[in-house]
Amino acid sequence: MKLMIIIFIFSTIFYQKKLLAIHTERLCPLSMSIPLSNGNLQYKNNNFIIDNQELLIPYEYQWQDGNFTYGCICNISTTPCIRKCCKKNELLTNSLRPKCIESNETLPDIMPNKNNLDDKLKNIIGISNHFQIIYNKICPIGQYRLEPENFEEDNYILYSNGSLFATGELLSQWHYCMDWQDNFNNTIVVLICHTSDLNSETIIQTTIYPIGVIISIPFLITTFIVYAIISELQNLYGKTLMCYVGCLIAAYIFLASERFVYNGHHLCEFIAFIIHFSFLSSFFWLNVMCFDIWWTFGGFRGLQGTAKQTERKKFIIYSIYAWGCASFFTGICLIMDFVPQIPRHFIRPQFGVQSCWFMTDEAKAIYFYAPMGVTIICNIILFISTALKIIQHKKDTAHHLKGIDSRRHDDNKQWFNLYLKLFIVMGINWSMEIISWLCKDAPDYIWYVTDLANTLQGVIIFIIFVWKDKIKRLLLKRLGINVTTTTQSRNSTKSGGYNSSNSTSKILIPLREQNSLNLNNEQNRVATVMDDDECV
Repeated sequence: MKLMIIIFIFSTIFYQKKLLAIHTERLCPLSMSIPLSNGNLQYKNNNFIIDNQELLIPYEYQWQDGNFTYGCICNISTTPCIRKCCKKNELLTNSLRPKCIESNETLPDIMPNKNNLDDKLKNIIGISNHFQIIYNKICPIGQYRLEPENFEEDNYILYSNGSLFATGELLSQWHYCMDWQDNFNNTIVVLICHTSDLNSETIIQTTIYPIGVIISIPFLITTFIVYAIISELQNLYGKTLMCYVGCLIAAYIFLASERFVYNGHHLCEFIAFIIHFSFLSSFFWLNVMCFDIWWTFGGFRGLQGTAKQTERKKFIIYSIYAWGCASFFTGICLIMDFVPQIPRHFIRPQFGVQSCWFMTDEAKAIYFYAPMGVTIICNIILFISTALKIIQHKKDTAHHLKGIDSRRHDDNKQWFNLYLKLFIVMGINWSMEIISWLCKDAPDYIWYVTDLANTLQGVIIFIIFVWKDKIKRLLLKRLGINVTTTTQSRNSTKSGGYNSSNSTSKILIPLREQNSLNLNNEQNRVATVMDDDECV
């Protein structure tokens, strides 16, 4: 008899442990669960009182998360479930990112427009007559609002089983919620939850690309610091490069941080505006760099004054242009998103609605790709014009120095590196970004290389503008490290051949003969840029 009692006790304990183990598992999505331990539910005859109904939720349909207990009401309900976004006495605000507010009046049963119901639901008085209501708008990774009154593609159909056809796909009950808007003025708001479909393409976009961005940031910061602490690099060319790199630093830092911010949060909107302004600023500073090189080789008359005064004036003009244009376009986005008088059917950026970026491709095209595309086209034109001028200058100088030392003018590597640097700096990667956006039917994997190169711009810029012998020597000198031995070795090597700086200076002789004295300083600066070994 004692043995039977012991067996019974142990079997009971084992069963309870097994039962508790089941309770800790999530038996249904959190969005389709009701809290049973919040202290607000009434309890009668071992049943929970929900919407004035006594419902028995067996233990096998309850699960625990820490100290909270939830019930899977949809698993025992005889009618399909549907989610009301807010509590019973609350409704949604009339905004792009609706919030739940308490209503001063008694809310009627939710009833969508009959055009949004399938045939089986057209005769119902309210959704509570056909559905089990769950009160929450939980979306793990954010939500966005459908606007069928403004966009035809946002129309939806509610089916009798609780599923919703919207945005071109059939959504389950946990994928959306609906509620009255403001003072229930016959407007039903539908909020759609974001999903995280982790296929091979999204893994690359959500994992590989952010890693590339994070890798770029220290290289960009290093480039900026090097040009900031070395006084020899504090010319107009160095300052414009610092502005360009500074814009990319800001854009990349916020681009890396936005993945940690929920959509719909005000911080998400702020991040989107910073990213937009930073990237646009970088495009316009690229445009400045291209224009400055083109102007220098074009033989145009420079501004009056000393070399320092001229550089200061040009930098002020360039700053007004770059920062001003970026501010103008970002300001338009601010107006379109936050001025309530703007008609709702206008294409707006809608930052922070679906992500910390634009909501639609049309908005991205108007407010981002359009100004970016204009600067890239201008840069390509300036690049081609500059390259042609360099080729012409090389031909013009060939007969002057032929017989003196023709080797000084046959260094194709020097010219090739100049072309390559110009083309990379002028945004070849961003050109591919626009092309990939235009060619939407092409497989995404075609653009993986260019997209990854875009995220690794910091590494590319560091290699082009910092990983140079002259930069290393200047940096060692700035840090107080003796570089006498290295310099002497380099000078002895040059004495056996020719000095590339002198060669570059001689190449520019016809330019000095053709242009006025005011151009001398600018051409000397470009001579430094053109030197492959001592490029700053």
